[in-house]
Amino acid sequence: MAQRFQEEFGRFWEQTRDRVRAYMFCACSNATDADDLAQECYLRVLRNWARFDGRGSRLAWLFAIARNTQVDWFRKRGRENRVLEASDERVASEARVTSEADDVEAIWQAVEGLGPEYREVVHLRFAADLSYLEIAEMLDVPVGTVRSRLHRGLKGVRKQIGEQNHGT
Repeated sequence: MAQRFQEEFGRFWEQTRDRVRAYMFCACSNATDADDLAQECYLRVLRNWARFDGRGSRLAWLFAIARNTQVDWFRKRGRENRVLEASDERVASEARVTSEADDVEAIWQAVEGLGPEYREVVHLRFAADLSYLEIAEMLDVPVGTVRSRLHRGLKGVRKQIGEQNHGT
């Protein structure tokens, strides 16, 4: 029984670790902190593995734990909770985007300028690679709400990138 559990958990960790780490990196933008957050998340998953009741997907359950791990981490540090609170800082860049790497960086900077509900859905969809249904399960909202938030978030990113490229 213990070996079966270890194999099952090991497979789950192998399949999800890169997605969880990417999601954590979006929250803290620091590789060391992202690794620490991911480790704490998986410790919580391990402690609660038997409590998963099968409602929804295990992946949505994992990312709900990841989200709570982020919230607790920011709360303990007395820092802005980027998962739940809006950022007062707006991303501003005078330079034009000239390379693919700069494009990617500019896009993620623009994502950071979004409101929290839009930023979170963009992170979950593109950094964590969750489906609309998995995001809806995790956030306990209808799929239509996820689609709407993602649409509005991407529209905001396009607007910010356009403003950066036109020097406004």
